[in-house]
Amino acid sequence: MSASTENTTPMNRDSLLEELFDRWRDSSERGANISLDDLCRICPDLKFGLEKRIELFESGRLNKSMSDTAKVGDGDSQVLKTNSEINSLTFHAKGGLGAVYRATEKELKREVAVKFIHSNLVQDRESCTRFLLEAEVTGRLEHPGIVPLYGIGQAENGRLFYYMRYIDGETMDEAIVRYHQTRVGQGLATEQSIEFRKLLTSFVSVCKTVAYAHNRGIVHRDIKPANVMLGKFGETIVVDWGLAIPVARDDRFRTSGEMTLMPSSGSQNSTTSGGGAGTLAYMSPEQASNLAPTPASDVYSLGATLYKILCGHPAFSGDNGHVVRESVIDGRFAKPSERTRGVPAPLEAICLKAMKQQPKARYATALDLAADVENYLADAPVSVLSETIGQRLARWARQHRLAAQSLGLAAIVVVLISLLAAAWLGTLANSEQQAREQADQMRELAEVARRENLRTSANFLAQAIAYEIDLRWRLLESEAQSEQLRKSLLAINAAPTDASLWEPLQAWLNERRLLKGGAIKSSGWSIFAADGTQVARAPRARSVGQNFRHRDYFHGLGNDLQKDAPEAATLKPLEHLVAKTQDEDLVHLSCVYRTVNGDKPVVSFAVPVWSAPATVPGREVIGLLSISLEIEDFGLPENALLFQVDESQITHRSGTVIAHARLGKLTDSETLPSVSSDVIALGEQLRALRLKPGRGDSEVDALLPTFHDPVDQQDGLAAIEPVIVAARPEHIGDIGWVLVVRETR
Repeated sequence: MSASTENTTPMNRDSLLEELFDRWRDSSERGANISLDDLCRICPDLKFGLEKRIELFESGRLNKSMSDTAKVGDGDSQVLKTNSEINSLTFHAKGGLGAVYRATEKELKREVAVKFIHSNLVQDRESCTRFLLEAEVTGRLEHPGIVPLYGIGQAENGRLFYYMRYIDGETMDEAIVRYHQTRVGQGLATEQSIEFRKLLTSFVSVCKTVAYAHNRGIVHRDIKPANVMLGKFGETIVVDWGLAIPVARDDRFRTSGEMTLMPSSGSQNSTTSGGGAGTLAYMSPEQASNLAPTPASDVYSLGATLYKILCGHPAFSGDNGHVVRESVIDGRFAKPSERTRGVPAPLEAICLKAMKQQPKARYATALDLAADVENYLADAPVSVLSETIGQRLARWARQHRLAAQSLGLAAIVVVLISLLAAAWLGTLANSEQQAREQADQMRELAEVARRENLRTSANFLAQAIAYEIDLRWRLLESEAQSEQLRKSLLAINAAPTDASLWEPLQAWLNERRLLKGGAIKSSGWSIFAADGTQVARAPRARSVGQNFRHRDYFHGLGNDLQKDAPEAATLKPLEHLVAKTQDEDLVHLSCVYRTVNGDKPVVSFAVPVWSAPATVPGREVIGLLSISLEIEDFGLPENALLFQVDESQITHRSGTVIAHARLGKLTDSETLPSVSSDVIALGEQLRALRLKPGRGDSEVDALLPTFHDPVDQQDGLAAIEPVIVAARPEHIGDIGWVLVVRETR
């Protein structure tokens, strides 16, 4: 190239100007700044033209047009055309096929992401076909886990582009790196941390998004953490569908009823071969062998993604691509537990199952993979790991803390008594008379210890149940302070028929149950508006949208009303308790009832949602936040039962048994059993005494020498203790339940 361009023809000048502009664009896309003087060093007379070209580009004069056909008027067809202008482009990121810019759509004043094909690929037919295929697949896959595409067009310089929703957040790869940099100690010491569970929850969302694509007949081919965006508000988005191809669907992927997606972009060859494409570290063995991919290939890549979540780095890495490819094909990689200490065995088993060398040995679908990870998050067994007896016992102890604590305390008492007895026997006199006397004393001591042990077990277990009740109230009280919850309920109460206002509240409730629900057992979390309508439930159920103002957990009258009772129409949340309870003490445990979502005895814990913080005078209750619980989930040991002193609204009798390890399901054809009248009377006496200042523990013996269990028909010595939440006012803490613990044989 000469130092001057005076003799250059107009065509050559245009080509040279285009080359300089492309060099400037490539530099900008890499995030580097290059001066125009350096660019035009050998052709300074082109600097003015280059400045104008750059100014034209940066002004954002990108136009997108779209058309659709609609029936209007008398049925005549017309084409409706709309135009959008996109401006204020700022470089954001760069990939193999194109570069992404943040921009603003002028008409709607919304922030968007614009992806351009690289300048050097504009004339490459195969690259343009891939770019158009990526846009079409992204636009036609309609799923919350896939970014919405707004439109496609061509810039004035001929570069193809499409624009879509801008996701403000980070990639899953960045989140994984940050988690492993900040976790405490070696291994997964923080496996139950919020950040780790968030990563696993996002991974489940990725699996379900990929499963949707498979049900539409699309294989992504490049699943990896860098191709997953995590939004600031919980969004999990699978991006970069540039390598996606359609595949034939078998029966596994037809049951959902989704229509097969057959892209119009691209040739037959480009959509049916597809071997070898993808990212090597996450590529399946069949892709690395240049074989045609299947949904099982994406399942493998999902397993490789889970591997990085567990270890902080991919299963395969290295500078020599050929060696890495051979390792992928042969399935040679270290187990997660061999590279990172403390990897949970269930998650490692799930990861290795998904990364099996043979496609048929992997999970059949991405949904099956998601289900196993969800089981792990719920502390349930996974399908790919046989648990030892010790692991099963550990899970039982986690899920039945009350029973485990009670049995542990009883064992300690027995051991202590045995030690005392052994020490006592060691001091027995040698004489026969002294031996007999000592033996009599030991029998008396053992009998006293036996009875005291039973009393202690009943007292401890009753206090443990009271603690579990108060724990749920305190959790709900904390969550009810949410400003988002308060504002959403105010909006719903102002427009009670607008169901669109419920969805943000549903999302909030799902998030809170996910973050806090692991600490306690529950059947579901619910939110009720001021008129008694259930506006959100986690997990979502058919009860959402129904009105429950007749329920005791809503009004606090002590029993449910008939659903169509006239007095129910005017009731307000916890109306019966508001007048006699301080705001800070206002909580409620409902009577035992049947739900519309199940058939077992259930209670609900409810707290009010106030219209303003406690410091604001004149505030009022605008709704309820509640947790429902099947009573059997208190996890009573097999030798214990709970009965209700007051008349039950289910059986219309006093003394109804509401919890027992062998109670079974509550059905219309069965009647819940009741304890005898003398047991009810003793429960009433102890209930009155325990509510007195000083408790009066010694005034009534809590032992029943011959208690008859009405469920398993066994007789024996038993201790009785009312369940009272001592930390609450009497009319709140006295819930009307009595516990019976029977001596085991």
